[in-house]
Amino acid sequence: MLGAPEQLDIFGYRARRLAEINRVAADAARVAYNFPPSVREERVQHYLAEAARYDALASQATGSIEP
Repeated sequence: MLGAPEQLDIFGYRARRLAEINRVAADAARVAYNFPPSVREERVQHYLAEAARYDALASQATGSIEP
């Protein structure tokens, strides 16, 4: 039986991918005209904040190996 992908993610690749996905979601939220402008902007900011959080996690994972 194989372990969960999170267990093998010592270099933060999953966090980088999640950050990328959140940036794409932010782009989609910008043009989601079924929401009022204030809600659209809230959603964009949320996705960008999540992307920044995942970027920070990824840099922590790789920062510990660099000399």
